[in-house]
Amino acid sequence: MSGYAVNSIAIEVPVALLTSTGNVEPATSTAATIGVWATTSRPRTTLRRTPLAAVSSGAYSQIQRLGNPLINELLIGTGSKDRFSMDVPKNDAQFASFFLNPTLARVLNAIYGVAVPTPPRADLLPLVTYAPPIAAPGTPPGPVADLLRLNTGVAPTAPGSTSRLGLIGGDAAGYPNGRRLFDDVVDISLRAVAGIFAGPTYAYPLGDGVNVNDVPFRTAFPYLADSPSGRQRRHLDPGEAGCAQGGGPACAFN
Repeated sequence: MSGYAVNSIAIEVPVALLTSTGNVEPATSTAATIGVWATTSRPRTTLRRTPLAAVSSGAYSQIQRLGNPLINELLIGTGSKDRFSMDVPKNDAQFASFFLNPTLARVLNAIYGVAVPTPPRADLLPLVTYAPPIAAPGTPPGPVADLLRLNTGVAPTAPGSTSRLGLIGGDAAGYPNGRRLFDDVVDISLRAVAGIFAGPTYAYPLGDGVNVNDVPFRTAFPYLADSPSGRQRRHLDPGEAGCAQGGGPACAFN
């Protein structure tokens, strides 16, 4: 759908400040790959006094976290979501069954009749440990944890040669090796859960039918496009003409 925007915090950090060695490491280095996660916290107590303003007090408590997109939304079971949201990646062994035997895969099998790999899903380890093709061979895998991993030694793909499908589209600089603005994380995640990392047998063309942003991203920092008007913009659905960067035919499903 077009015409929607998100709140963003954009920062630019030299690669040498990200690695444990303090250097820009080549992609083949075991020190090149990092893991990143973010949290959201709020004061422990909020008193709502309508029509007066709300008053918050107490220490800040973590209420949400994010590493890989859609892990909490699609993979973590309903009864465990709050626990997952308030915990930290080093404790994610308790959620390993959700990561390596995702219910979503069984749903895809039940609805669409597609065969999926047999659990435990070793093909999903590159998303939840330090494993090739994101990390260099020989990198200690570490425990299963929801971290967005990035091989800082992989050079950015030149504009015009990128793939919205990132790593599974032959673009080594794309999700799940980090996450760029234009990476189609829904399509990539669906295909990963269905088993595309296990081999071409499981390369199903799954997706949500929205393949591009409705306006082009910038090619320089902060890369984000301007926010659309909140007053005059009509939201276009995927089947409507014009959803492909503001003009042209409807977004193709592929």
